[in-house]
Amino acid sequence: MVSLENKITQIRKRDGRIVSFDQSKITVAIRKALEASEESKSKTKAEKLSDEAVILLNKKFHARSIPAVEEMQDIVEEALMRAHLAKTAKAYILYREQHRKI
Repeated sequence: MVSLENKITQIRKRDGRIVSFDQSKITVAIRKALEASEESKSKTKAEKLSDEAVILLNKKFHARSIPAVEEMQDIVEEALMRAHLAKTAKAYILYREQHRKI
């Protein structure tokens, strides 16, 4: 996982609750999308992409900000597209839509 200090410590859920930020949830979601797209089954790849997403998150939000889960998901999509993983980004978008409905 990311070696730099993450400025974001909380995230706003869809129902408005504020919870602790947990990068491992991002890693798991990316890993599932990578597996669904069959672009990679590497846990290391998912961790690297998760780290990239956290770096983007820290650039976009300041330490006192509490990003919404949707904003974090947008950043994950951006990280996937920057990595030229279009099939994985599509799988992630579908995964995201399923969770939004829940």
